[in-house]
Amino acid sequence: MKVFKFGGASVKDPAGVINLRKILALYPEESILIVVSAMGKSTNKLEAVVQSWFTSQQPECIEHIEELRFYHQELIRGLDLSHAEQFELIRRADVHFDQLRELTKLACYTNYNENYDQVVAFGELISTTILSEYLNRKGITNSWLDAREYVVTNDTFRDARVQWADTQKRIESLKSEQGLKAGINITQGFIGRVKDKALTTTLGREGSDFTASIFAFCLGARDLTIWKDVPGVLNADPKLFPFAEKIDELSYEEAVEMTYYGASVIHPKTIKPLQNKGIALYVKSFLNPEAPGTVIKQLDKHKSPPCIIVKKNQCLISFAARDFSFIAEESLSFIFGELYKLGMKAHLTQNSAISFVICVDDDPFKIEPFLKAVGDNFDIKSENKLSVWTIRHHSERLEKGLIQGKTVLLEQRNRHTVQYVLR
Repeated sequence: MKVFKFGGASVKDPAGVINLRKILALYPEESILIVVSAMGKSTNKLEAVVQSWFTSQQPECIEHIEELRFYHQELIRGLDLSHAEQFELIRRADVHFDQLRELTKLACYTNYNENYDQVVAFGELISTTILSEYLNRKGITNSWLDAREYVVTNDTFRDARVQWADTQKRIESLKSEQGLKAGINITQGFIGRVKDKALTTTLGREGSDFTASIFAFCLGARDLTIWKDVPGVLNADPKLFPFAEKIDELSYEEAVEMTYYGASVIHPKTIKPLQNKGIALYVKSFLNPEAPGTVIKQLDKHKSPPCIIVKKNQCLISFAARDFSFIAEESLSFIFGELYKLGMKAHLTQNSAISFVICVDDDPFKIEPFLKAVGDNFDIKSENKLSVWTIRHHSERLEKGLIQGKTVLLEQRNRHTVQYVLR
């Protein structure tokens, strides 16, 4: 079996959905599990729904839902189907929109992140419903699977941890119970469910890659292909660096390092399950599907090119002991404990005897409660609207050219990597 993952950009419009069907036609004899993200920018719009619901702005909430409904209806009307088929497809999608409207009429949870996951998951449910019905009507028979029935997680909403033993048991049951049909099967990326509870969870933004990796691992897939709007893995973001080049092959280890530091082409948690079973990962262009793309696999000796990774919208937070005592293990344990509770990641840390600095995503729904939780224990300063630049396999010449004219707030380096926090 092969596993394919298609992101929101690949199915953002009728041409994208039709193109996906054409890609599948290149693999007529294959059994393929397809993992699909929400269409286009649907997740962003659903985040606006969450915000309106959480702040009791009901008219605004309904307006966002109806805008999203209209977007999907227009996409369906652009597909190469008869009017009757389009009408039926719209009716199927509307079931989810009606459920979403009913949900937002209820009193929301006190935990913002819990509300977030219940709402945002509709993006994937809607996209896979549309895609599955479309393919069936174009003669590509497929089975629709609800990922929440198989991906079991804890209740860390917005960044749920996979419960691997339960998840593997459920996914393996697909084969034994013949729930996984020969041919095409379609499921959602990004979403799961708390064990023994009817609560939806999400695996973090861009988590559909990770979902595809979970299914590939548990099914023992031959390989996983992530279809993107780029020709493969590049050594820099081409929107920021016109000289960016495609990398033909990467080792698992190098890919893990790149994603850890923020390379957005692959979700950070994607690689390790594949490495554990030696499953090759291909990153290919959905615009040029027959091109080779990039392959990530075990490579014993491999020289990687310089890579530049930029993480925007960062917040630098510094902690100082109020009595000039050391910032030692007890203080660090407390700080990281609060980060863990809120599902926050420290992208960069640095400490001295009496101070400690971290750089995190600038998310007010997480930073504000975090600062409130730790504020009684330290003198705290923070600055947002920053960027973290990471250069893998750096050279002095490259560094100087990149940071010239920029304000460096923090610098950290090791043998292979240098990082800058820049204003």
